[in-house]
Amino acid sequence: MLKIRIVAIGEDKDEWITDGCKHYTKLLRKYTVIEQVTALPPKQSANLSPDEIKKLEAKAIAASKGKGILVALSDSGKSCDSASFAKLLERWQTTSGGTVTFLIGGPYGLDRTLLESAEMILSLSPLTFSHQLVRLVLFEQLYRGFTILHNTGYHK
Repeated sequence: MLKIRIVAIGEDKDEWITDGCKHYTKLLRKYTVIEQVTALPPKQSANLSPDEIKKLEAKAIAASKGKGILVALSDSGKSCDSASFAKLLERWQTTSGGTVTFLIGGPYGLDRTLLESAEMILSLSPLTFSHQLVRLVLFEQLYRGFTILHNTGYHK
């Protein structure tokens, strides 16, 4: 069974996002193992530039990224529809060594060092979402992808 790791900066700030992620985690249990890893945001970042913040966040994320295929989420990444995403999940089940790790940056996105180290840079949408909302969208798309692969009625 494929293990999905989601490494993101900071805790959810809104209860409805946390509840939504828990909901999809529960639904995904029959298809995959989900692990959420929270990388701590830099402290006292008010006087730092966005690039400095991203570099500090990159260190925290890099310490948690683990093994397997690394997928960085960025609005500048490759976009795909849900059926194509399902095919990626299917391919990763056999090529990942058992684990796929999705990286979600903070408000300014991911540092270029993380983007360069990823096997894939994926865009969930050409729209810009808050880094908190990205978690929930990713969970829903993971669930949608697995239900496509298992031919359930969710995707219809």
